[in-house]
Amino acid sequence: MRLLFVYAHPLPDSFTAAARDTALAAAQKAGHETQLIDLYAQAFPAVLRADELQSYPDPDAMEDALDAHVQALEWAEGVIFLHPTWWSGPPAILTGWVQRVWRPGVAFHIGPGLRPALTNIRLIGVVTSLGATPWQYWLLGQPGRRQILRGLRSCIAPRARSFWLAQYAIDTSTQVARTAHLAKIAARIAQIAV
Repeated sequence: MRLLFVYAHPLPDSFTAAARDTALAAAQKAGHETQLIDLYAQAFPAVLRADELQSYPDPDAMEDALDAHVQALEWAEGVIFLHPTWWSGPPAILTGWVQRVWRPGVAFHIGPGLRPALTNIRLIGVVTSLGATPWQYWLLGQPGRRQILRGLRSCIAPRARSFWLAQYAIDTSTQVARTAHLAKIAARIAQIAV
């Protein structure tokens, strides 16, 4: 399977970076083709400008600088987001990437109704860490999980599979717990059918 990894963390020695490296290695070992978009390394400009919003429904008005991101989505059969969860959701740079790249004509078609445009994507996953416990995040309504796994689902293949792998209570987790979570990530990626 062609797997696109979209990574968003500013620190090179973060737990999220270890999760990225683990996931990529597991995917490559399992025989998947991989691509990585590292939003912070690319200094991706996350702000949706007024002129972009005015031309939003027209995919031909999209900036050429975003072409590589669109091509990566069109290439992918699976998209896996790797990011920390801050204030209950993904970092602003990732939210901005979704807003600027997953737009009409690229990710979905409007009228009549909303129709998916990225039906080549049959898998969507999230690998994240957050300070909240599972119970606390559930009480908050799991906004980051819903944003990606529910919000973007309408843009991909109707029967796409999904997964959510979260290291909860990251601020108080032990090295043993973190190592176990990295093993869980490797095992889940290894389960993806080629």
